[in-house]
Amino acid sequence: MTVKHRHDESDEIYHRIYRLIKRQISPHIIAATLHLPLRTILGVINRLERTESLLEHQQPYPGDAETSNSSEFLDIYFYPKTRYAILDLVGSLSDSYTGLLQDEIQKTLALKWKAVAIKMSAIHFLCETAAGVLLSSKDTFATLGRYLALLDPSPEIESALGTYNIENEIPIFGTERAFEEAAFSKKRQRYPHHRNQGAA
Repeated sequence: MTVKHRHDESDEIYHRIYRLIKRQISPHIIAATLHLPLRTILGVINRLERTESLLEHQQPYPGDAETSNSSEFLDIYFYPKTRYAILDLVGSLSDSYTGLLQDEIQKTLALKWKAVAIKMSAIHFLCETAAGVLLSSKDTFATLGRYLALLDPSPEIESALGTYNIENEIPIFGTERAFEEAAFSKKRQRYPHHRNQGAA
């Protein structure tokens, strides 16, 4: 049975909001990340709090064990900075989520930032299709005179970065400071074709 939510939120969006709330992300950041009105986010939070309060007094049915922690997902948080923006990815970059990744990257192209870093410290899997999205996005940014880089990739995807030739095509930085210095360096003429794990 599909639960109908007010404000016409889809189940997928509703569940993304739920996961963001559980990670104690600020409602303002959730609203910016999902491109929804803050009032909508606050309404969902209020309903979730009421629902959880009721569930605390109910006995779970057999077989109601939590399964969402083991399921595949991808959350993308958007953090605007003064001179650049961060797309913080959490979860798995599998074939199921390459469309979402591409959509979120495209949204940044409509915004004012000339430099964007894709943070991947909480990504545990990277498929070939998602790698292709990253590589094509780098080319799009470069064509528009913008700067796209990866930030702090997790150990789980280190081998995939080499396998899909990402580490030779997209700048990779260990810290935001190193990324910002490279993105706004006057000496930068094109994308550097080497890995840069700059110190904090």
